[in-house]
Amino acid sequence: MNKLLHFGRLDTVFLNTGFTTVGIQAGLVLASVWLGFSSAAYALPGQSVREAEAWMQAHPTLRADPRERLTIRRNDTPARRFTFHGSIYGPGGAGQSLLVRGRANEQNGQLTMVRSEKFTLVDLISGVSVERLEDALRTLYGAEVYADYRRSQTVLVYSPGRPEDRGTHRASRAQVSEGDLYAYIIEIIPNPDGSIHTGTVSVMLKEDVPALRAALRDRELERREFADPTSGPSAAQERIQPEAIKPR
Repeated sequence: MNKLLHFGRLDTVFLNTGFTTVGIQAGLVLASVWLGFSSAAYALPGQSVREAEAWMQAHPTLRADPRERLTIRRNDTPARRFTFHGSIYGPGGAGQSLLVRGRANEQNGQLTMVRSEKFTLVDLISGVSVERLEDALRTLYGAEVYADYRRSQTVLVYSPGRPEDRGTHRASRAQVSEGDLYAYIIEIIPNPDGSIHTGTVSVMLKEDVPALRAALRDRELERREFADPTSGPSAAQERIQPEAIKPR
């Protein structure tokens, strides 16, 4: 599978006169993620909030400002955006604000643990595909985590969107897989016409997968549409194939 996929040239972002330092930094972040410049991961789910913040500030791609803490938003144009967020909750978890909870624990001398990290790519020009999300995962987290993702086994495929969209080209699709190190969620979010301009990747603690499955099961039971992936045809639970969800 060709991993050298591009979101288009970003050179023009640096040609505008009066472009601010923040804008240049945003362009570098997006170029690194979209064009696949490699970097290494030193802070991951399971480490403290302080460690994650320090990693995000030192990361050559993320380049977080100290005031941003665990949430980063970058865009070179309104059509191309990137966000990164670390959370003390696993995907699907609820609770009070990360900042409120984190600061309270720090005041008590406790180091809050980051349980999941999620990044989102939006490209209204060239679209988003599974391959590009996988490339961004490799860029942000390095070869070891990327290899763990490639070896991971799918445990759940589901549609996070509206029930009425299921079975149509408008249905969002998400895949949960478990590796030896972490669990991963890749989600693509189609537009009403079926084109795909938004996608997300979450890296989470494996121990939080059962809670995520339970939350999804409760949601589906409420909708009376839940189907356990272990009881259906095994083919339906295979890894989402990139060629099946390329932008149209």
